[in-house]
This record gives sequence, C-alpha cells and structure tokens, in this order.
Amino acid sequence: MRPIAGFEKVQAYSGGSDRLPAGGYIARIEGAKIVGYNGKNGYYEKLEIAVDIMEGDYAFYFKEVYQNSTQENKKWKGVLRLYVPTGDGSDNDNRTQRVLKGVTNALEDSNAGYHWDWDETKLKGLKCGILVRDKEYDYKGLHGFYSEVFAIVSTDTIRENKFKTPEPKYLNGSAPAAPTYSTDDLKTVTPGEDDYPF
Repeated sequence: MRPIAGFEKVQAYSGGSDRLPAGGYIARIEGAKIVGYNGKNGYYEKLEIAVDIMEGDYAFYFKEVYQNSTQENKKWKGVLRLYVPTGDGSDNDNRTQRVLKGVTNALEDSNAGYHWDWDETKLKGLKCGILVRDKEYDYKGLHGFYSEVFAIVSTDTIRENKFKTPEPKYLNGSAPAAPTYSTDDLKTVTPGEDDYPF
C-alpha cells in the first residue's frame, strides 16, 4: 500500500456513533420564533426554540453538527417545537397550555429576574435544561434513529439528576422486533426542521 501524505494527522474512526445520547443536558436558547403551518385540520402555530448544549462532553454539539453539515440546505438540529395554545378551552388546548407553562416555569426558575411576558424573542440567551430522546426515522430509503430535543426543564432538574431519560419514540409506537440500522445522528436528513443560522 502506498503511504498517504498527512496520514499521521488523520483522526481515527473508532467505530462508534457520535449521535447525542438520550438524557439531560444544560443548554442555552439560541433563538425562538413562531412558525405557522397548514395541516389537515387547518392553520396552527408552533413556538420553535433552538438550543445548544453549554456544558460537559457534548458542549456546542448542535453548533458542531450544523457547521460540519455538508448539506446544501443546512438545518439546526436542536429545536424544540411546541404547539401555541389557542385559548379555545378544548382538552387539547388545555394540554398545550400546561406544556407551555412547564417550559416558561423552567425558564423562570433557571434565569434569575426573567419573567415570561409572551415575547418569544426575549428567550434568546436564557439558560435551561433539556431532555433528549432517540427518535426513529424512515426517510428516503434511510432508516435509524436521531437525537431529538424532547423537553425543556429547569437547570436544577438536570444538575440534581431529578429527571428520567425519555423513552425512544418508535415509528410504530413500540420497539421493532428485529434490530434496526442506525446512522450517525441523521446529520444529512431530518424532515421538517427549519434553518436557525442565528
């Protein structure tokens, strides 16, 4: 075999995956916006909160994934999408309000002096805890799991290890009978994500 120039500087592939492990992390909000969608039941909105990890072995994970992406249309992978409550009094809307209230309480608990005032643009720069889960995908012939931001919790919840790692989300609702092929974080394919090049 012919020697390759600069080979001594090449980082070895360990055979492992660099996908973000499911669990809890200390993070910072990098941006937030309201995005409208047209669905089968009409128009609805989501509050989309982009985060990145700020501490530990996976600090700046989502920034690195974004910067290392070779996709023409890069996507920020660390986004939590919350339905925006409508105030219509339905059971579904009451649940949506409870989820949003949990997030705003976590942000208030994690940031001294911060109070939720319905201005999502003020979320940028706030500290928070995040929970990450594995989510199964099957997209354009690729199949496996990617890391999904599942929830925002207080930083104390993460620091005091008072959380349960979220269960994986499978396409059919339960674990497949046979082992599945997994890629390295689905860095090239994650359907439905918006750009967040802040």
